[in-house]
Amino acid sequence: MGGRVTRVFRNFNVENRARREISKEKPTPAPRHRTAKLDTTADSPEIKEEVLRKDDRLLTLLKDVYVESRDPPVRVKDGGGEHLPSKQEEKRLTKLGHLEALDVKKVPKGKISLVEALTLLNNHKLQPQIWTAEKIAAEYSLELKEVNSLLEFFIPFTVLEFPKETKKSIANHKPKKLT
Repeated sequence: MGGRVTRVFRNFNVENRARREISKEKPTPAPRHRTAKLDTTADSPEIKEEVLRKDDRLLTLLKDVYVESRDPPVRVKDGGGEHLPSKQEEKRLTKLGHLEALDVKKVPKGKISLVEALTLLNNHKLQPQIWTAEKIAAEYSLELKEVNSLLEFFIPFTVLEFPKETKKSIANHKPKKLT
């Protein structure tokens, strides 16, 4: 029903509106910008003749020019000489011990692997007089400031085993009956 209502308003007085639009005067176009004098002078025959005429003096100078090009000699890169350090030179082998199958083999200098971090934290916890921050920094190619932060803020877990008597007392404990 809504479509019929809109159609009625849309088609109302269509012919009169169309005639009114057609009878309107066409808008005048915007004035064109006057072009530069180049366009008027380009049409002159003197300029066309000057452009098309060959200059003998310039032609003789052009004939004297000879261009010879050669490729630069190819240099073979050898192992010696100056070159930028590659990432392979900046890596070091890890010190893993019995856990080497679990971790990466090469680590960039200034970083440590997860297994190495756990190992050095455990060594420092068990023997702090031997594994000082300076020794750890030298051993793993780390900065002393970072090693101090590592030892201060990361502490390895401690596994505690309960004695057997405690386990028996827990197993023998009978819950109280509620009455």
